[in-house]
Amino acid sequence: MMYKVGAALVVAVLLLAAFFLPEWLSSLHDRQLLDSPVILEDQRQEGFAESMQLTVAEKLALLRSGTLTVMQLGQEVVVGLYSNAANGAQVEITTRVENKTVESEAVLQAYSAELEDYSQETEALWEARLTAAEAEVRTLQSLGGLPELWDWDGELDYTGYWEMLYMAPDTRMSFRVYRITLYGEPYTLDLMVDEQSGRILSFELQWTWGGAPNWGLRGASSFGGVWRSYWGMDTVSSGWYNGQIKNILENLVDSARSGGDYSADGQIAFTYDGQSIPISLTCWALGGRRTYSLNWNR
Repeated sequence: MMYKVGAALVVAVLLLAAFFLPEWLSSLHDRQLLDSPVILEDQRQEGFAESMQLTVAEKLALLRSGTLTVMQLGQEVVVGLYSNAANGAQVEITTRVENKTVESEAVLQAYSAELEDYSQETEALWEARLTAAEAEVRTLQSLGGLPELWDWDGELDYTGYWEMLYMAPDTRMSFRVYRITLYGEPYTLDLMVDEQSGRILSFELQWTWGGAPNWGLRGASSFGGVWRSYWGMDTVSSGWYNGQIKNILENLVDSARSGGDYSADGQIAFTYDGQSIPISLTCWALGGRRTYSLNWNR
């Protein structure tokens, strides 16, 4: 009789466990996600802070606040060649991964298959990012947010690197960005891109002697309005296109013709949700090296 009662109790306990244990484990998992962001290198599982999907404008406000901490994710550098056939008929991308974490040939041989798979996945990821970044640049150029730089039917070298996670310690909000650089004589365009939206958050444009960015017939008069719309800001300051900003955007080469070093600083103020968000715009020229740089939100 006692054996039957004991067996019945065991069965009841097992039934209760089968019913309640999965739910308890699920709630524990959800609590862990709420308590801390989860960072995975391959199949990325977003934590609660990232799943809230901050707007681009909110991310820019956090970046400009100076309160964020940053964590670099991975050590890989991806380099390649972007080739767009005539009339946009075909795009060819060749890529290779330079893994900075491999310490010896023995390690490489031991994990060759795994590293090959990882390399292919990384190449595919960065090629997709390159294609997306090219589309963003083309859009901004067509609207006046960037000058015309290259003949897109030619070849461009590119490098992808510095994938980073920005975190706000007080609110535990976080978002990922990556850096990608396009090269084509005489210009180099370095971009910081929001991973979630694909929007360009900042750029540095450099060129050498003989280059002169082409803003078109209207000059850079659309620059502020284009970036207001592109970032989803509410307004841009009415007097943003003043003499200082115009000289930085359009007249750097002429301003530095004396042959010496030259630099200038400015900013354009945007508003979002009642908050003022000033974005820096700077330029410099090195006369001896004949090198120029235009920096937006850097």
